[in-house]
Amino acid sequence: MRLWKTAALVLVTLPAALAAGAGFDITLPAPYEADVVIWAAPDGDDGAAGTESAPLATLAGAARKAAEVKKDAPEKSVAVYFKEGIYPLTETAVFEGLRAPCEKPVLFRSAPGAAGRCVFTGEKAVTGWERLEESDFWKNAPAGLKARVRPEAVPLIWTAPYAPYKTGLYAPDADSARQEMFADGVPQTLARWPNGGFATSGKALGATPVSAPSWAHPGTQEGIFEADPGQPGGWDREPDGVLFGYWYWDWSESYTRYDSVTREGEKQIITLRPPYQNYGYRDGLRYYGLNLLCELDAPGEYYIDRESERIFRIPGEGTDPETSRVTLTTFEKPWIIEIGNSSGILFAGLVFEGAFGGLAKVTGSDGIVFADVTARRLSGRTAVTISGGRRCGGYHTLLETLGGGGFTLIGGDRRTLTDAEHFLAESAVRDFSRIFRTYAPAVLMNGCGIQVTHCEFSEGASSAIRAEGNEMLIEYSRFTDLVRESDDQGGIDSWFNPTYRGNVIRYNYWQDIVGGSLCGAAAVRFDDMISGFRVCGNVFVRCGAVNFGAIQIHGGKENLIENNVFLDCNAAVSFTRWGERYTESFTDPESKYYNAMQAECHQDVEIDSPLWKERYPTLARIAEDADVNTIVNNVAVNCKDLFRNPGEIQKTANNTVLNYPDANLAELLSPETLARHGLEPIPVEKMGMSGKTYLDR
Repeated sequence: MRLWKTAALVLVTLPAALAAGAGFDITLPAPYEADVVIWAAPDGDDGAAGTESAPLATLAGAARKAAEVKKDAPEKSVAVYFKEGIYPLTETAVFEGLRAPCEKPVLFRSAPGAAGRCVFTGEKAVTGWERLEESDFWKNAPAGLKARVRPEAVPLIWTAPYAPYKTGLYAPDADSARQEMFADGVPQTLARWPNGGFATSGKALGATPVSAPSWAHPGTQEGIFEADPGQPGGWDREPDGVLFGYWYWDWSESYTRYDSVTREGEKQIITLRPPYQNYGYRDGLRYYGLNLLCELDAPGEYYIDRESERIFRIPGEGTDPETSRVTLTTFEKPWIIEIGNSSGILFAGLVFEGAFGGLAKVTGSDGIVFADVTARRLSGRTAVTISGGRRCGGYHTLLETLGGGGFTLIGGDRRTLTDAEHFLAESAVRDFSRIFRTYAPAVLMNGCGIQVTHCEFSEGASSAIRAEGNEMLIEYSRFTDLVRESDDQGGIDSWFNPTYRGNVIRYNYWQDIVGGSLCGAAAVRFDDMISGFRVCGNVFVRCGAVNFGAIQIHGGKENLIENNVFLDCNAAVSFTRWGERYTESFTDPESKYYNAMQAECHQDVEIDSPLWKERYPTLARIAEDADVNTIVNNVAVNCKDLFRNPGEIQKTANNTVLNYPDANLAELLSPETLARHGLEPIPVEKMGMSGKTYLDR
């Protein structure tokens, strides 16, 4: 049986600024025949001529050779062709002052027919494996080391020498680069407890109480707390033990060493090593221990003992320990590629894998493009950072198995509303934020005029996109299985600046964003006064959790939510209203946000300038109409709520609520069904990657 009803109607007129579109055309250079062709091959030599018969050996060598050619003959176009094979990474490829026209960039690409088979790797295969209990090493191992290994685990463990892979950046401390192990490309887990999920602490035992909201958990500033009652003993004997935790808020995490684990009666007391984290430590915090030999007991776990220089591992389930390829990252540089003060460089058809840091850092450069590029098994906080310059980005890139985030795109000028035209298009970022669990999004957009289109984002502990700026466009993309672990976050997240305007989130598909603990998780979250976004033509399936709907608006206004479909969501739209606190942030010098708002409105940008008045006329009333948003022409199917905590102030019209237990998404999204409920067509078939590559054009 199908039942429906329409929410109470308030007739509204949409401001022109909200109804406007956004975006720019992404243009890539057309294929061309270069004047000079340089060759490289795995068996080449960087001292060679760089011809097809005498190729170079490395990306860094090719960068130097291309720079020499352009210096001697700047008018000539240059292409570097990499022959198929494996290229070990030994140094960062540096591009400084390399300039070419963006329509005829210097090409660093796979040779014809070799796309995806030119692999630059910072990993080494680990050899010399043998069963621990059968090894001479174990027979002669010190008693103290043997005492740290669980007797029942000994028959499961394999061991190998560590010396050939030793680096100086091994320990997994907070924010540090780290070495990782992979088996057949699958990340292995540093020996930990519990083997999955989190332990839960008892009471925080520091001397100084945390000053926190009344609804938050009690806690202390010092990192001393009762361990989970089920925590095993033996951690006090571990020389390099580390704890990972959400210490107070579930959107702020870090890795830290502990000074001691002691017993007081039946309880274990953990004392962390200073400096302590800013927010303090609460009762019932979530944590786990890792890098603990005494907890090596599960398939897929490993431990490296630096004193004895031995590797210990338990092969993963279904893995042949004698034939699986086990690797360790050994390339310690923060970046594989560094580009500065350059223009017109295009990387195409190449694969990069296995590094402590990220793929590329680009600063102050124009027309730097990564096309048909794959990067995987990178452990740094971000894979690609582009800062400044114009028209840089990724096209048909795949970033996967990342320790942190994907693309950081920073550029444009908010004060003059000059677009950076940085972009990510036809690309996928998946299995990211594995090490840095929060604030390491698949894409960080910061500045003015940045675009994400036809992309796919999945498997992230927290947000896929952070949008901080003006004239941003996020469209035709798919977002699934995000905000798995953190709280008070969104698949797209934006925070604390009501002058971020001209931003559009349209024609995207969202599914299974249902994390959160205390506050919740949303697909789209506007946090602390974020205003003026337009969210239209999206499809939300099973999104929103705890107190959040699929869209969460916290203290913002003038957001336009229109022509969206919500299916099986916690709520369509939820609100956390600020009321007088919002107005006082602009009018009362005693408000704790007053100085920040003055800086954001009149220093970072100038909202009273003729340019800003023309582009965003509603900012003339920035202190008025707190919390008032416009929600029109939406359909909510089988949602727990249409709105949560809206007050009586929202501008709403034609928001249809359906109770349709057997809802068929294809039927709901048919133009006929949408038209029946007053919605325009939603082009769901265009959402996600189209499969258009660069080299195959």
